[in-house]
Amino acid sequence: MQKILAIIWKELYITYTDRNLLVIMLATPLALALIISLAFSDLLSGSSDIPISNIPVAIVNRDQGVEMNGAAFNNGQTFINVLVPPANADEQTLADNALYQLTDAVVLSSVTEARAGVNNGTYAAAIIIPADFSERITYSQEHPTVEPASVEVYANPGASVSASIIHSIASSISNQIATGNIAIAATINALIERAQSDPAFGVQFGLISAAGGFQPDFAPAFSGETGAVAIERQTVEGRQVSFNPLVTFGSGQAVFFMLFTAMASANSLLEERRNWTLQRLIASPTPRYMVLLSKFVATFVTCVVQVLLLLVALTIIGSLLSGEFQIIWGTNILAILATVLVTALASAGLGVFVTSVVKTPEQGNVVGSLTAMAMGMIGGVFFSTQGIPVLGTLSRLTIIYWGVDAFGKLSVNRSDIEPNLIFLLLFGLVFFMAGWFIFNRRLNV
Repeated sequence: MQKILAIIWKELYITYTDRNLLVIMLATPLALALIISLAFSDLLSGSSDIPISNIPVAIVNRDQGVEMNGAAFNNGQTFINVLVPPANADEQTLADNALYQLTDAVVLSSVTEARAGVNNGTYAAAIIIPADFSERITYSQEHPTVEPASVEVYANPGASVSASIIHSIASSISNQIATGNIAIAATINALIERAQSDPAFGVQFGLISAAGGFQPDFAPAFSGETGAVAIERQTVEGRQVSFNPLVTFGSGQAVFFMLFTAMASANSLLEERRNWTLQRLIASPTPRYMVLLSKFVATFVTCVVQVLLLLVALTIIGSLLSGEFQIIWGTNILAILATVLVTALASAGLGVFVTSVVKTPEQGNVVGSLTAMAMGMIGGVFFSTQGIPVLGTLSRLTIIYWGVDAFGKLSVNRSDIEPNLIFLLLFGLVFFMAGWFIFNRRLNV
């Protein structure tokens, strides 16, 4: 054990007394996290909330509508009625309706124009109602079934948050329209079934209907009235919390640069093998497995120390900017430590694996850097990938996604990080053991 600790201490001493390495490991991620956070938030004014309002959205209503009992119905118009304020709406009306404040909706007549506007960034999303929307979803004697109908939400991947909000609103409106028609269908079908099973009721119901006495009011099921919509982020206990950009951007930069540290630390094995210092250690009375284990564990410990220092530094920066001490990572200290450990293990495991499959330190530097950069791009360090179909899926295979997601959950006092911990733990162990096996077989003494 003393030999393992001695090797680990030697690696830590060399790493954390190198000024150039400290700039790359600590100063650079801190600077980038601070710059990005200040650019995308209002930290300097003491508020870390990012307001969501006036989301630009285009509505194209192609619905042809239907005719029932001599009256025309167009369910697609409901989207316009709910989201687009009337031309004569006063300021009080606009202020009282949360959806008018949340969105800045306009009506377009061309699907091509709407999609082009989304593509060039004019709109965050476009709601496109198909021509047969009312025909499929409306219940009537001529059409006694409610068929599935779809409304297209064409979204801009660069505005994933705004687009997801528009998608939720469109889904809610569609569900409300479907609920109304299902209520009509259920009511009428129930009355018909009772009339067929109870002749007396059937005669009475037929007479009332013929006399015009059956005039049910289904309007509440289709009501376009919306209650107050409040956009706020809360913990599961119901306490309001604020989004702190230092958590998202800071943890992203911390994990991203930790990958570089893991690659460089593990790559030092190749340097020692080239200089024959590693072979001398293995040829000594120290067991071979102990030498390799010490080197690999040193990489893991280096990553742990780095990310802990970054978390502490980001906490201090966040507290200074807000004017009061804040623990921006949440209050579950054990969960935070567990996240740090498994994220460091995953990074170290990947570094060991990359080192085991290359032949020279130069190859290790190139392959390691490319691997870290690829994970950073796919994992969402430089831009959000969740709105991009392929990258959004691939991001879930990266250390950065699961690490940043876990830190984000903990920062708002959520404890559902078990999938994050399991993925990072398995990722680290698999690559760690694979790297150990390959490097051990290729090391000839």
